[in-house]
Amino acid sequence: MGPKTKFTKGQIIDAAFEIAKTEGIDNVTMRKIAQEMGSSVAPIYANFQDTNELMEALIGRIISVSQQLFIEESTGDPFYDMGRASLRFAMEYKVLFRDLVMKNNCYMKSYDEKMIPVLIEEMKKDPEMEGFTVDELKTILLKMRIFQLGLSVMVANDLLPNNYDKQDLIDILSSTANDVILSARLSKNQLK
Repeated sequence: MGPKTKFTKGQIIDAAFEIAKTEGIDNVTMRKIAQEMGSSVAPIYANFQDTNELMEALIGRIISVSQQLFIEESTGDPFYDMGRASLRFAMEYKVLFRDLVMKNNCYMKSYDEKMIPVLIEEMKKDPEMEGFTVDELKTILLKMRIFQLGLSVMVANDLLPNNYDKQDLIDILSSTANDVILSARLSKNQLK
């Protein structure tokens, strides 16, 4: 009998992510992770105190993937980048997207707590957002998220007409972002 294979936390989270990606977050179990790694559950319990700690690490990995997509789609235009990253996440990780957005769960609260401040900071860098307060930026972001999530849900569930490609969706998001910002700017100016 050879020496026992040691697994790192990263390898265990990778295995959990692969299961979540195809079967959903709720179907990630210690036994399935062990099976994915070709081991017993002992290395998992050696690295994580319990399932909650493992699930927090898994959600952290999902957030990291989401942030990486945002970085990869970065053009300097936060709304454009957010929309592209969200659509890409919905297209590439349909099961995870549906788990996070369409199920009542505790995961999105953690996701929002980590992502919204990052997004607001990105919006502050955009010259088109100049003059808006943080609260106004939050309102603009919420309006865009409502639209963008609706469009992404349609993508993740194959509800769009077949003739819409990725560029068509990005054009729709971009047009809506312009409308939301223009509307917010007009409302702000009317209040002066």
